[in-house]
Amino acid sequence: MQSLATSGSSATSSDGRVLGPLDKAAIVLMALDENHAHQIVARLDEQELRKVGRAMVTLGQADAAVVEEIIAEFGLMLGRVGNLRGGPETAARLLRRVLPPAKAAEILDDITSSGSDVWAKLAQIQPQTLAGYLLNEAPQAVAVILARLPASHAAQVFGALPADRLGEIAARMVRIGGVHGAVLADIEETLRREFVGDTSRATGDSAAVLADVLNCADKAMMDLVISRLEADDPQSAARVRRLMFTFEDLVRVDRATFGMLIAECPADRLPIALSGAPPEVSELFLSSMSERAGNMLREEIENLPTQRKRVVEEARAEIVVLAKRLAEEGRIFILDSAEEAAGAA
Repeated sequence: MQSLATSGSSATSSDGRVLGPLDKAAIVLMALDENHAHQIVARLDEQELRKVGRAMVTLGQADAAVVEEIIAEFGLMLGRVGNLRGGPETAARLLRRVLPPAKAAEILDDITSSGSDVWAKLAQIQPQTLAGYLLNEAPQAVAVILARLPASHAAQVFGALPADRLGEIAARMVRIGGVHGAVLADIEETLRREFVGDTSRATGDSAAVLADVLNCADKAMMDLVISRLEADDPQSAARVRRLMFTFEDLVRVDRATFGMLIAECPADRLPIALSGAPPEVSELFLSSMSERAGNMLREEIENLPTQRKRVVEEARAEIVVLAKRLAEEGRIFILDSAEEAAGAA
């Protein structure tokens, strides 16, 4: 199945849509007889099953010529070749063959849900308004809702919630795991009635979701949530801390690629971000520049008027977001704590 990801063909469905790697994987699995399909699907993990299952549901018509073209690419032995039509029934039949009924039902509920309008609309609601609504909800429901909101919006909602509820909600987010389809459907239906909308987003690593939310929060809120979480669940708090990436964590950027981060930093935001920054962070930026550029930046920082705390934190947050984007693009490398310590030794 690895070949599906590297195939260069531009096969199209009957509606003219270019078929991607997951579409091709779905076609191959549907073209195989069930015994052969079972042997392949049994080796896929849950995330891969969700992706391929969703591709089956959305595939539509794939004409025989297209099926033959895709099969020819990989040289697979097929049980049949002909027109194929994806849909919920096809995905359900395959998933129920290789998974326990409850797990198959959960994945099917997820991949066949009707869209993400409810969450998109929820993200447009004022944080204070949404926080007021969530005050009447159980902590588990609040955790599910926050985990499915964009991290920046969820951070603002966190800031509008009472401090005495933050620890329990944060702990629930870390432990949320997979949400049963029926539970999620009930939450979505309630939200639909209150705000109008529709369906879901997979949370993936729930601790990472909370870490992303806190990365978008100001430092005071981040410290408050972490301290409350530590009191409620120290192990989860430590896990979230490891996943977070803050301005101070810029020292973990590999020195060989740090220049790329400096080159991408907005010139007007960098002095503000470094105003009052920890010495090791400021020195890292200054020492990674030419002597002339470093002296100019140092002088600009020293002559900078006193900045409001929120302005400084916003500038630092912009650079953190930039660093994460560059890391995702492979243009800089962020070391974990062990690698950083080894490099410093």
